[in-house]
Amino acid sequence: MNLPKLDPRYLILTFLVSFMVAGQLFLGFFQKWDAFSASVLTATLTELVLSRWVFKEWRFPLSALISGIGIGLLLSSHLVWPYALAAFLAIVCKFVIRIGGSHVFNPNNIAIVTLLYFLPQYAVSTPKQWTNGFGIMLFILVLGMAAAYAARRLDTVLAFIAGYLLFASIRHWGFGEPFYYSFGPMLGASFQLFTFFMITDPKTTPPTRKIRIIAALLIAFVDSALRLNAITNSLFYASFWVMLCYGLPYRLYRTKQQARGL
Repeated sequence: MNLPKLDPRYLILTFLVSFMVAGQLFLGFFQKWDAFSASVLTATLTELVLSRWVFKEWRFPLSALISGIGIGLLLSSHLVWPYALAAFLAIVCKFVIRIGGSHVFNPNNIAIVTLLYFLPQYAVSTPKQWTNGFGIMLFILVLGMAAAYAARRLDTVLAFIAGYLLFASIRHWGFGEPFYYSFGPMLGASFQLFTFFMITDPKTTPPTRKIRIIAALLIAFVDSALRLNAITNSLFYASFWVMLCYGLPYRLYRTKQQARGL
């Protein structure tokens, strides 16, 4: 008997919800329930309205739930409205910036980069390190790996981690960067979320393994270059620039090839 295939987005949602609960109960995350409520409600309502308007039907906002929780985890602000604004931008960009019937940029990435660059006085990226227990970290790690595997993006995760370790080693032993600054971010919430949630988005990552691995290594390289130049929020900026300069041209090329039937 053939069982129906589970949508990998449900595993991603499980990963994010587990991360959110662990952050509130065990890890001392800065974001509180009002932040998550603002981002999740804004994302889901925006997606419901735009889906009805664009596709003329009501659709279960699974992607919006994922985006909303992701925004709530990745941003830190003393105010609530930046979470709502980022969630709104994420969903709108998904509907507006499209090629070949699919959105181009990771919605959360472009929304977060927009707020971090234009409104740095109101929002920063998640600064918290893990604050309690190897067991919690291991659980999140295993769940994140499972979600990436289900989404067929484990190759992206492994390539990015390998690239990050390589370039962190170069920064430490080649440029004299302190060991903690080179490798410490890997224990942080931002790094975990970025690795297992943001760069594994099936809709915006390249469809072929070779191109995904190249993209992941490029993100690790650009991130390392930005860190050497003391640029904060380097992970998010690196992902945005790699998608803009590498992912977007590849998407345009692939769309033209498909239009020709090649």
